[in-house]
Amino acid sequence: MKAALTLASKLTVGALFGIGCTICAPRSLRADPLRLRADAIGSTTSPVGLLVLRGEDKFKPWLDAEAVAWVGATSTPDVTGDALVLTVRARDLQGRGEVRVGRFVHVSGAVRPLHIDGLRATGRILASGTSVEVFTGAPVVMRFGTRPYDVAWGGRISQIAFGTLSFGVSYLQRHVGASVLDREVGPDLTFAPTEWFDFAGRAAYDLVSSRPTDALASLALKTGPLRTEAFVTHRSAGRLLPATSLFSVLGDIPSTTSGLSLRLHAAPRLDLWATGAALVQGDELGGYATGRASLALDDAHDGSVGFEVRRQYFGTARWSGGRVFTRVPVSRTFAATAEFELVVPDKPVGTSKVWPWGLLAIAYRISPNWDVAGAVEAMRTRDDRNEVHGLVRATWSLEKL
Repeated sequence: MKAALTLASKLTVGALFGIGCTICAPRSLRADPLRLRADAIGSTTSPVGLLVLRGEDKFKPWLDAEAVAWVGATSTPDVTGDALVLTVRARDLQGRGEVRVGRFVHVSGAVRPLHIDGLRATGRILASGTSVEVFTGAPVVMRFGTRPYDVAWGGRISQIAFGTLSFGVSYLQRHVGASVLDREVGPDLTFAPTEWFDFAGRAAYDLVSSRPTDALASLALKTGPLRTEAFVTHRSAGRLLPATSLFSVLGDIPSTTSGLSLRLHAAPRLDLWATGAALVQGDELGGYATGRASLALDDAHDGSVGFEVRRQYFGTARWSGGRVFTRVPVSRTFAATAEFELVVPDKPVGTSKVWPWGLLAIAYRISPNWDVAGAVEAMRTRDDRNEVHGLVRATWSLEKL
């Protein structure tokens, strides 16, 4: 369990994966409002705002550029900032390949994701379904971050077969000076031959330390409205994603996890989930169980309301919690999201017998070219501190070029 829940310090570049979806979205606002969280690499400091710029030229549709920067103020009078993404991409309009140069988050197959300044090139043979990807770059050094390595390079080769099978092999090598920090290799595979059966798996192994760093296997069967999934995962400490909410701060533990998850489409607008899993870390054994319900507010599932309960028992992470959430599309251009989590630890820390966390976010489309989003997050940390954080994002799309 982490000593403090300063979630704003864990705002990450993973938000960039969702930004691309909202930049050139249809004019009706259907994307989720901004969240003070993300699941990837890098961190920024609070208070902070993100400025997103993306350009596409209709006369050169094969070329586009994107820039994402965070700006904010610290405890000193200085205004600070840094670029999270700054790239230029050239692509073949037939989908046979592309080259991206600049600062970006690289995610490829089974190896770890990286936030780098560098180059990525992808080539595809459309007739055979073969893809080859190579990349190289230096780590992004955020203002408050460290430089864990000097340069990284690697690639992935993948194949699609029969329209139902996709598999690939990834490789990653990172250097500190002349020394190799790590050398990861791993396969990934997805197989969905029918609508009622699918399988996914990946594994990464570090050849330097001779140990697995990440693994996942998932087998799912669907019978009518019920989907049953059996899963096994292994995550090392270096593969834990930054905290995304109070539940994830307390619940993400480096361990081997195996369990069963059920999803029931109980009604046209009602979905129910239940998950139970065992956690193993060395000689220590524990587990968790969750239950969740989500009710859509309309037939298009643009809005929803729901709740989740969770019980975790592992080492010092022994607690019970509840979560309620809602998303309301007020209009075609305005949407709001609210979440609230409350955790009750088995053994209180300090004077706090309960730990609350809440989030309120809104998103508004000003014009076909401009979107704005804002969020406020409040919490009581386990070391008896009250914290409030805010984030604002503005997105400009050169839609009319």
